[in-house]
Amino acid sequence: MSLPERGTFAVVDSTTYEVTAAARDAVTLRVPREAGPLPPHLESGVRRDGDAWARVSKADLSRYFTVQVTVAWQGEEFGLGRVVGDEAEILGSSPVVAERLGLEGDQYNGFRGKVPVAELTVVDVREREIDV
Repeated sequence: MSLPERGTFAVVDSTTYEVTAAARDAVTLRVPREAGPLPPHLESGVRRDGDAWARVSKADLSRYFTVQVTVAWQGEEFGLGRVVGDEAEILGSSPVVAERLGLEGDQYNGFRGKVPVAELTVVDVREREIDV
């Protein structure tokens, strides 16, 4: 099963990119290798993982938004964290649920665990626009 991507995103020239950092007037985008060459006017470079990055003025964004994903696992609902391969991080806030399911963390910083993607069910996907 493929899970929806969660995080912060920006649309530039009709292409959606993951935002890796934000400043007052600009955002830094993660540009996958398969995205092709970047426009020459953008400040850019290459990340350690081989993907490129580009810094774009917020005024040049068509859209700027976050995506939050809620998933179900073992009969409980959790926020979706990072997904790497066949494993996903789940995020919760209930100490009782965390203890019952063996999640790590505390009541102040939340609880988390890594579970197989195949065991998750998507409950909700919410997009929220960010004012530029």
